[in-house]
Amino acid sequence: MTPSSTFELTPTTEPGRRLGALADRLAARLAEHAPGHDRVAGFPYAGAEALRDAGFYAAPVPAPLGGMGVESVHDLVVASSRLAQGDPALTIGVNMHFATVANVARQWRRLEAAGEARYAAAIGDSLEAIARERTVIATAISEPGQDLTRPSATARRTDDGWRLDGRKIFATGSPAATLLYVSVSYTAADGEERYGFAHVPAGAPGVVLHDDWDALGMRASGSQSVSFEGVELPASALRGGFPAGEARGYMEVYASAGLFHAAASLGIAEAAARGAVAGARRFGAPGARGRMLLAENAVELSAARATLSRAASLLDEHDGPGADVVALFGEAQAAKAFVGQASERVVGRALELSGGAGYLNGHPLARAYRDVKASAFMHPLGSNRAYDLIADLALAREPELH
Repeated sequence: MTPSSTFELTPTTEPGRRLGALADRLAARLAEHAPGHDRVAGFPYAGAEALRDAGFYAAPVPAPLGGMGVESVHDLVVASSRLAQGDPALTIGVNMHFATVANVARQWRRLEAAGEARYAAAIGDSLEAIARERTVIATAISEPGQDLTRPSATARRTDDGWRLDGRKIFATGSPAATLLYVSVSYTAADGEERYGFAHVPAGAPGVVLHDDWDALGMRASGSQSVSFEGVELPASALRGGFPAGEARGYMEVYASAGLFHAAASLGIAEAAARGAVAGARRFGAPGARGRMLLAENAVELSAARATLSRAASLLDEHDGPGADVVALFGEAQAAKAFVGQASERVVGRALELSGGAGYLNGHPLARAYRDVKASAFMHPLGSNRAYDLIADLALAREPELH
């Protein structure tokens, strides 16, 4: 080990190590084309196809069902942070896919352990199809003026199943999606208003993908809006959910999602800091200000890695029916907030260390400076709502989500 070595996060399981190595190889390929896609705000279709061909999207699917069998949230977010070093815009779409599939796989494992063979088989069929058909899932969750636990998109019963209507924004990765995972409000058979998820084929009649993504950062993420205009679905397409307005149900479903956003931020920061160090070495020994910036980056990266690793490990260690979902969700949100903000500071210092070169469009640091700011706006939860939640938990108050 050389004096300049750093300790990046490493997977803890054998499937996770295989996924991490695959992420490293894919990140190197994606990095070659990421600047061009960012420049024209064009989605990296070839990159997404490379991930499909490599089986990357099937990583959380259990091995007996055809996937890589990566059960550990910790190892999934480590792989995410590595992939983001190559192309963070594509990675955030992969992350939303990962969070969704990992949650379904967790349900399957719980049902298997409880001996609920019938329900486990039904979920297993879905997971097996994801691996076999190389499914790419885009989550259509966000809405303008969003009430987090009461989607304005609706599913209404028909004679043949459901009719879906509504509009979603920030449907990241949807240009490459084969399946859309859509949050909806619906009325259950017993009359209860519920928050549920509709599984919608991306090419279904009435699904309109709007080519309207033009943002400051994450320009190649394909985070366009999607309309659902009288989409007809079979009865089996609407699954899961919880009572509308229930904060705990929301937290159970989205417990790990914020950590994937944090992982992308960390990957951006790691790549930026590495570039800053390389630049400092090329141009000779930095002065006092440069040395301070390099040291501060090293300190914050260490803290960000530790924070992300701890929160993800807590989810792995406390997974199960008796888990304190609220506390775990709060830990994940605290980690997302800290890692996102620390990553912004790391990228800002790297930009300063560039001596102005990084301020030019086309430089990796200019893209990193724009991309790293996205975490603050990404649910769950955006920073404004995350701090409300974290304060409620600090005061031992029952949290609310709106």
